[in-house]
Amino acid sequence: MATTLSAAVRGIRRVVRAADPARPATLALLRDTGWQLTQLTGELTDLAALLAEHTSRHLEHAEQVRHADGEPGIPPLTRACRDLAGLRQALDAAHTAAREYYTEISRLSPATPPASRGEQASNNKYRPALNTGQQ
Repeated sequence: MATTLSAAVRGIRRVVRAADPARPATLALLRDTGWQLTQLTGELTDLAALLAEHTSRHLEHAEQVRHADGEPGIPPLTRACRDLAGLRQALDAAHTAAREYYTEISRLSPATPPASRGEQASNNKYRPALNTGQQ
């Protein structure tokens, strides 16, 4: 798990550092990245749940776990489990936000440039207006 996470972190770090804020991404790239962000936050939520399960198993045999200073390991294990529960809640919120971002970005499409709109209007001068039922 740690090796895979490490590779993912390095890859994400490279992409973020290589991005040029002066050159905005296309809507298609934003949509695709939003989808991947949705997938990533969902998988991170699952990973936090798995870590919580593995960590809580050590509480079943707490006598075998000690703090670095020799004290019993139950208090740090309990705090770690509580921290993972908080992390899972934050990741759930992040996953929801990523899904909503993806949904909103997916509703967008590039606007027709102003010159093209003028050309379209002149091309449509012989087409009758649509009857929308509104007067």
